[in-house]
Amino acid sequence: MSLALMRVGAALLPYRTGLDPSTLLKLAAATGSEWRWSPESATLTPTGLASAIATGGASLGSGPLGSALALLVKTSGSSGGPKVVMLTRDNLLASAAAVNRRLGFGSDDVWLCSLRLSHIGGLAIIHRWTLAGATLILHEGFDAQAVAEDLQRFAVTHISLVPPMLGRLLESGAVPPPSLRVVLVGGQALRPVLAERAIVAGWPIFLTYGMTETASQIATSRTALERVPADGRVGPLLPGVEIDRHDGLDGPSRLRVRGPMLMAGYANPERRPGQGLDKGWFVTSDLGGLDEEGDLRVVGRADDVLVIGGNNISLTRVDGLLRVAPGVSDLAVVALDDAIWGHRLVVVYSGDLDERAFERWCDGALSGAERPRAFKRVAGLPLLDSGKYDRIAIRAFALESGSGP
Repeated sequence: MSLALMRVGAALLPYRTGLDPSTLLKLAAATGSEWRWSPESATLTPTGLASAIATGGASLGSGPLGSALALLVKTSGSSGGPKVVMLTRDNLLASAAAVNRRLGFGSDDVWLCSLRLSHIGGLAIIHRWTLAGATLILHEGFDAQAVAEDLQRFAVTHISLVPPMLGRLLESGAVPPPSLRVVLVGGQALRPVLAERAIVAGWPIFLTYGMTETASQIATSRTALERVPADGRVGPLLPGVEIDRHDGLDGPSRLRVRGPMLMAGYANPERRPGQGLDKGWFVTSDLGGLDEEGDLRVVGRADDVLVIGGNNISLTRVDGLLRVAPGVSDLAVVALDDAIWGHRLVVVYSGDLDERAFERWCDGALSGAERPRAFKRVAGLPLLDSGKYDRIAIRAFALESGSGP
């Protein structure tokens, strides 16, 4: 459907099933969507609910960008708030061509895709496969055993994973087939412990960095990792990608990105290009720069949004959700490093609610990635002389209960 719509000049906005009608209406209004495809009845109706944009509505508003709008993808964005990215046909083709050249992906190769097709990680693979005329093995979700079997059965050469998926493959005892040349790992930082395990086990790991706003990756390792980079190094930029800042005496700055795969802008009802861009540049919330060898280094984020299991999670949002729990007087959310998921959240709190009851309350109030994995009740949160939270002391409490379920 995505490829066919792009061919006739229409754009697709995929979304996950189960969204309530009010959420769909808001999504449709925010993007100017005109048609909804209902797979249950196999009908296309002008309901105003977002799914697919009709041919007449697929062009961008007046502006310097002449390429037809082809894909709209929802992302949590650097601020933690939901946004929808507008990608043109030229964005998608530029990205696919650059990635295929960098990874040597051609017509004789096989890419296994187990990433969701409602996110750019999975959707980008569709365009790489089509452009290369290669073979695609498409999985409905990720199952470590099924992926391990199909890697061998179909002599897969390329696969994309987020770190938790890689961790599950390793835990399953899966062995990389001789055909496998590239395991792209992105979506969040790959922790050294997990990377080392994968390298020792013979998996050809390539680090990658990108985002929905750039139609997937913009930098990738030159070759499969022989050791784990300790300085946030990813690899060289893809052809055509520009970063306007370098590491300097003041340390890394926010990454500003420009290139042919950069989005037309964030969606708006009129589909005007340029929203979210600064004179053609996109300012990310990631801190980093280019080193002396021209490799991209990403060393952290400029805000409080963390990537957990491939999802952008705002600590401010989680804090707000937890504070409405009955029997909780005060709390602080601490993010501890996790070798598989990137981070795990621990809540240190005071109040009458016991830890098991708080955990049960969270099961129904927070999504999986937002949900704390451990709880530590204290008599009162420690404070500094200034009256602010003593973050060091609070973190020490979190570490006491940081193993979590």
